[in-house]
Amino acid sequence: MKTVLLAALLLTAPIKAQEYRELPAELPTSRYGVIGVRLEAIGPDSVAIAKVRLHSPAHRAGLRQGDRIVAIPPYRIRTQTELSRYIQSYAPGDTLTLVLRRNDQRLHITCGVTDVKNLYYLMDEETAQTPANRVQFPRARARPAAETAARALIDRHDATAAFDSLRRALVADADRYGRDGRLQAVDQVLRNPLQTGRIAHGLIDDFNTGTTLADHLKTAARHLDLTLPPLAPTANDHPVLPSILGPIAAAFRSTDRAFADLTTTERTELVSGIPALLARFGDTGLLDEGDSTETTGHIRTLRQAKRVDLSALFTGALHLARLADPDTLKTLRRALQNLSPVSNDSLPPGLTGNFLFAAQTAQGWLLIGDKGPNFYGSDATAIIDLGGDDIYLHSHPTPTALIIDYDGDDRYLGGGIATGIGNIGLLVDLAGNDLYQGGDRALGTAFCGIGMLWDRRGDDHYFSAQVGQGAAFFGAGLLVDSEGDDLYSAALYAQGFGGMRGLGLLYDRDGDDRYLIDGHIPSSYGTPDTYAGWGQGVGCGFRGYGSGGIGLLIDGDGADYYQGGDFAQGVGYFFGLGVLGDLRGDDHYRGSRYAQGAAAHQAAGALIERAGNDRYETKIAAAQGAGWDAAIGYLADLMGDDPYEAQHLSQGAAAMNGLGLLYDGDGVDYYQTLTGQGQGSSTTYWGGRDAPNMGLLIDDGGDTDIYSLRKNQADARDAGIGLFADR
Repeated sequence: MKTVLLAALLLTAPIKAQEYRELPAELPTSRYGVIGVRLEAIGPDSVAIAKVRLHSPAHRAGLRQGDRIVAIPPYRIRTQTELSRYIQSYAPGDTLTLVLRRNDQRLHITCGVTDVKNLYYLMDEETAQTPANRVQFPRARARPAAETAARALIDRHDATAAFDSLRRALVADADRYGRDGRLQAVDQVLRNPLQTGRIAHGLIDDFNTGTTLADHLKTAARHLDLTLPPLAPTANDHPVLPSILGPIAAAFRSTDRAFADLTTTERTELVSGIPALLARFGDTGLLDEGDSTETTGHIRTLRQAKRVDLSALFTGALHLARLADPDTLKTLRRALQNLSPVSNDSLPPGLTGNFLFAAQTAQGWLLIGDKGPNFYGSDATAIIDLGGDDIYLHSHPTPTALIIDYDGDDRYLGGGIATGIGNIGLLVDLAGNDLYQGGDRALGTAFCGIGMLWDRRGDDHYFSAQVGQGAAFFGAGLLVDSEGDDLYSAALYAQGFGGMRGLGLLYDRDGDDRYLIDGHIPSSYGTPDTYAGWGQGVGCGFRGYGSGGIGLLIDGDGADYYQGGDFAQGVGYFFGLGVLGDLRGDDHYRGSRYAQGAAAHQAAGALIERAGNDRYETKIAAAQGAGWDAAIGYLADLMGDDPYEAQHLSQGAAAMNGLGLLYDGDGVDYYQTLTGQGQGSSTTYWGGRDAPNMGLLIDDGGDTDIYSLRKNQADARDAGIGLFADR
């Protein structure tokens, strides 16, 4: 890249309209130039800098927040779109001159132009951990009916050339970014967009066939492109209860190995930096909205996180998961019932009830409660409780690595419940109608760790704030509920959320369940009575700083209710993959924008319904199989009588070089939307890709389907490219 030139000339003369020409409608082919600013409109024909990206050409040139952009000679700049279009026409390495107003001063500032890969430099900083642990992504998946039908429709309407141009554009766009941390599943989808359903079905089946936490951990590691070494036997290094302490000690040793590339100070600094990073992400959805000191801290946290050995973390989690093996749980219960009660004098403070064992071990306190009601309000590494209606209060800073509760209607209160923030946490509850009340970062959550929660039986209530209920960054967060009519409620980034190098899974096998992630955080778009969601199967990256992970919500059976806000219910964002899979039952989905099989910005989202009479409702736009900006949205309902209600760019619709597909396999269906139903919309957002959109709506069954925009028993091809078929 050419050396950036910096010159600032102070002028006091008023700006004259005739000094600059209007930007022409046609510009040279886009060469994807960027300078590193975010903009805001300050009037009908004026634009200002809202944010200058740290270490960008704009930052080095001295541009500031609040600067009003007047012109890039010889052209007047009036809107955000005009500025973006014109800068894109420059090649990386070029320089340009911006005329701007700063307070009452008029400045000419010369600024370098770069490309996205250099602007988003952190995404190109490969670490030793990333390539060494990758495994080959499985490609031998059966082609689902939606993919077969889509390929046939494309061929039937001579749209193969258009599809190929879109696919090439998606590949080229993905290659413009650094690949550090990008998962192979995401890369595969971006390079083969019609395989979105194939990969989503494969993820669902891989977890659905697993029967133990160890199975789910191995599946999660494989989809995070990790190779796990054979699990070594645990050492029996405690004379009292070796079968418990052996796996715990092995998990601690593996965790220490995971952080071996960091000094003790760096490890402490990493863990302490995680809450602030996630708080900023929760407030703005971006990491660089604070001042430069804060942003530099977040960059340091991510660089440290990328040095953590995730394979070692998974190995430690597998050691701990041995205690959740069904046969092991039965054996433990029989052995522990023969213990004699211990004196209260031997207990740490903060406990009430009757206990069968209490000892300070090398890893911390090990507590075993009897079958009566007990209160756990003390710091402990491991707790095993044989029954009773118990209360677990997590107000202490040290996380609990292991909780096993065999029976009773229990209450788990506070932070650190089944959480792996720089460590590994496991909670197993085998029976009872339980309440899980966590705050931020709780209930099967991880960041540079593994968090696992398995509830085997009962009608349970799960409440958490931001980041929880199967959410992960740099690791895995697993929440598995095997049976019961359950309620899940969270504020943000939850219920199957996969962030950078993370896999988040919420898997409910059976029961009539309610999933709520709407009503807590107002929409970032400012729409009244609309809320953010970011959950229920969402894969999401740190835009500009790191690729997203895999977020999965899988529901096995039951009549379920899903309520999500913006970005919810099978959604991908910035190199993430989000999947919501419901296998059986008559279900009801409600969402806002970017919902129900939607994606934006180099990502993929899929909602797959395999059986049942289901209802889909969204408001605003970009929903029900919608792709925006080099992204793929996919909704496949394989059978049932289903009504779909939406507003704009929905029901198989795409814009800004996206692909959107809605496929309905069988049943009498109703489709209502204001725009969409097999629609290819605008491509002006990012110029120069030289490719169309592709929106597809395919209904393969039912003789009397009803459409607001299409006709039953018909085929159609519209400009854009929009394809429709009802058979």
